[in-house]
Amino acid sequence: MSTEQNMVSLIYGVICLTNYASSMILRQIGLSPATRHWLATTLLLGMSVLLNSCVPDFLLADPDWVTIEAGDHEPFPKRKTGVLVSPSEISATVTFDSTCIYDLNSVDNQDWNKVIGLGFVGSKDQDLGEAPHQVDGARVGWRWSPQRQRIELGAYVYVGGQRTMFKVAETAINQPTKLTIKIDYDRKVYQVLGGTAIPFTHDKTFAYKTGLYFGGTYPAPHKIRVKIVD
Repeated sequence: MSTEQNMVSLIYGVICLTNYASSMILRQIGLSPATRHWLATTLLLGMSVLLNSCVPDFLLADPDWVTIEAGDHEPFPKRKTGVLVSPSEISATVTFDSTCIYDLNSVDNQDWNKVIGLGFVGSKDQDLGEAPHQVDGARVGWRWSPQRQRIELGAYVYVGGQRTMFKVAETAINQPTKLTIKIDYDRKVYQVLGGTAIPFTHDKTFAYKTGLYFGGTYPAPHKIRVKIVD
């Protein structure tokens, strides 16, 4: 069994063991079978939600909008993350509002921020303490262009720890835009936003979704809001 399969089995094993343990505890308390079943099922669903998103959308009044506060690189708690197994495509319809207009007054204006993407987990080329998506992963980059007065979109990809990034497209402020990353395991290539295919070398299948991130080097200069509809 591969490392990725072992990790998936471990995750679901933890869920099942926790659910079994909770059922035994509830049985000892003396609750009725129907009540025990309801509580155990609720716990199981809750753990599954935690694995797929740090903040479940149903707990939020306006779940499509993701916010990064001034001085931060990413939302806290994280949003729009989750576990993936052998994903062939991830996509979302994204809208950048006027808060995504910024000027860092430095060369860092050329840094790519990130919006949707994924990182693959596995033993190959993976060092402890190194983010898996910075070893093998693909994300959509974005940045505000003061010259063009538009949001630039690009591919931001790591293959074996080596980074490739380039502009692919543009979009306007407040314009809903479909963003897609395709993963072709037969050809072993990523395709970000329909742009030039980027070959990868790994055989990993267990992955996780990455969320909205500002930077580059600099954190958000003010509150940043992006609408992300999965």
